[in-house]
Order: sequence, then structure tokens, then C-alpha cells
Amino acid sequence: MSIASGAVIRAFPTRPGAEPRGLALGAHNKAEWDQPASRRRGLRELHRLHRYGLSIRAPRVLELETCLDFRLHDIDALRWYLSHPFFTGIAVLVGQRVVLEHYAADFGPEQVHSIQSISKTAAHLMAGRLIQSGSLDPAERIARYLPEIGPGYAEATVQDALDMALVNDYSEDFYDPTAMVGWLEDAHGWRLSGAPAHIDIRTFLTRIGAGAGGNPTRKMHYKSANTDVIAWICERVGRRSLRELFIEIVEGFGAADTVYLSTDRTGTPFVGGGLHMTLRDLARYGLFLGRAGQTLDGGCIGSAGFRDATRSDHAKGTPSLLGQGNYRNFLETEGTWIGHNGYGGQWLMVYPDSDIVIACLSGLADDGGLDWGFIRRLAALGCEIARALGPA
Repeated sequence: MSIASGAVIRAFPTRPGAEPRGLALGAHNKAEWDQPASRRRGLRELHRLHRYGLSIRAPRVLELETCLDFRLHDIDALRWYLSHPFFTGIAVLVGQRVVLEHYAADFGPEQVHSIQSISKTAAHLMAGRLIQSGSLDPAERIARYLPEIGPGYAEATVQDALDMALVNDYSEDFYDPTAMVGWLEDAHGWRLSGAPAHIDIRTFLTRIGAGAGGNPTRKMHYKSANTDVIAWICERVGRRSLRELFIEIVEGFGAADTVYLSTDRTGTPFVGGGLHMTLRDLARYGLFLGRAGQTLDGGCIGSAGFRDATRSDHAKGTPSLLGQGNYRNFLETEGTWIGHNGYGGQWLMVYPDSDIVIACLSGLADDGGLDWGFIRRLAALGCEIARALGPA
């Protein structure tokens, strides 16, 4: 092949490239993957669409045995969920026995799904171990551990952040297009706002301003940013990187498939919602969480004492948006079960005393993506399943 004399060869187009699929902003100030019509698919593709991330494989797998309990199909709430257009998958464990497992027609056991804010429970494990050892004092001001933190967190206590009780100018209303959560999504690579430079997660956290007034009634002020502040503290106090800690967690619960973790450009994991995994691995993780981080090799990543204190002292937390129980130490609990919701309709519920795990994946298609009425019904379903399986 010859090139004509004087021909101009351009290695790149003269105009800027198109934005990558899934991340450009659209209606409601949400990314393409998070639009109501595409969110269901987006939650399954986010581990490929995010700008930065890690993938982790465990060297040993926690084996599960399928022993289906067909009595559960007599539960009306289960039939409601299985037939709901938002349903994606449900798995129920009793110990290592799978007693219920169902998938929507467009989803399957080998597919990965974002678990969103269920990821926050990893910070419960990290903080619990440090609090138990005496390395981290929940009554201390955050600025003691992070002198560089900004006015949004400096004067708040670690416990305020753990319980979603602090007030600052960060807002996380997914139905409000102007909420600051969108800028956090820029930081951890889930959307592209068109800003000239990437701001990493920790720079973003230092720029959060103070809020007006305090919170004397300890009302819940849910902020994913709190989790990333606490995770930063855990990394500093424990002198181990978050990357190391997440590898330890994934290896500890014996994931069968690859677990993905969203990060920012510097490699800092998004602890507030960055985990992506299969439904069975989410159930394995639930078992691990209920066992306070007991690993396959007999070690312990979390703290049974911290888990139990979280349940017994749950009233010291903030009133839950579930309409029952409280939010305490990055867990939802009413004293018996522990759990957490996730954006888009995700739900994990664990009964530590009976080793029961209920893991639900969903794809909400409303404008905001976090319908607490739907989550409340999933929590009620979990309670019915646990009652049907026996004493909790």
C-alpha cells in the first residue's frame, strides 16, 4: 500500500471523542446507566461501565448445598416479589444450605450485579475490629484521626458518622437533581459531569462544608460520604490500605466468582456503594457478615462483640427509614436481624443467631431509584421467610 506524496495522516480525529457509553449525564442529572428505563440493565453493567475499579478472586470458595424449601412459596409476599417487574433475584440461606433461589428471566446465577449501599456493611466490619482492639474511639472527633478533613466532618464524632446522625451540607436525595451525591458519583467514576478535572473521593470529602445547626434529636441524615470518611479513618488507624482490607474480606467470605469494586482515579475504593457481585456471592457475604467476619481459615475480620452491641444498643442509633428498628454502625437492625438496603432496590438481611440470610436484587424504574416503600416490603418479606424457617 502506498501513500500519496503530501498526504496528511492524522492519528486522532480533530474533534473531541464521544463520551463513553453509560456515563454521560441525562435527565434528572443522572448518568445514562441510571436513567429509569436503563437502570435495571445499568445495575448489572456498572462493574464494566465505571471508570476505575478493582477485581478480586478468592483462592478458596465457601461451598453451598442446594436444599430447597418449597414451603416458602406459600408466602404471599414472596409471590408478590417474584412476579414484580422490579424483581431480579432472591437467594435464601440457612447456614450453607440454599433453601430458596430464584432469578428473573433476564438475569442468572453467573451475572454480576451492583449491591450499592450494602457495601457500607464492609465498613462495619473494618471499624468493629478497630473499636474492639481499642485503636479507634467512636466518641472521638473525626478531626483527631483526619486532621486534613474539612468543616463538614471535623467536629463530628466517629459515632455520629457510623449512625448517619451528623449534619453538614452534603445531601443525598436521589430525587433531587441538585443533590451533592451527584458530585460524589463524579469522584468515584459513575458519571461524567463535564468538569475539567477529576476530583478524587478524598479531595471531595475535604471540601464538604458545615451544616446549619446540630442534630439534638439524632434524626437520620443518610450520607454515603460518611462511610468513605470512616473507611479513610480505618485505613489510617489500622495502617492497612483499603485495597488490602477488601481483598481480605472477599477471600474471607469465599466468593465463588469475581468480585468487582469501584474506585476513584487514585485507586481509593468507593466504600459507600462500590461492590458488585453475583447473587450467590452476596448471600455468602451475608453469612460472613452475620458471623462477624469469621473467615474460611478460622480468622476474624470483624468483631462479634461489636456486632452484638450494635443489636443490643440499636436504640442509640438513628430511627430507621424502614419504619422499624434503627440505623447503627452502618447496619439496619431492630435487635434480632441485621441488614442494609441498596440503591435501586437491593436488600440484605441476616439473622446471626440462626444463620439465616435473605439476599434480594432488584431494578427500580422510577425517577429517583430509591423507593423506601419497596425496601420496607422486602424487609417484611425477609421477616416472613425467617419465621417460616423456624425460630430466629
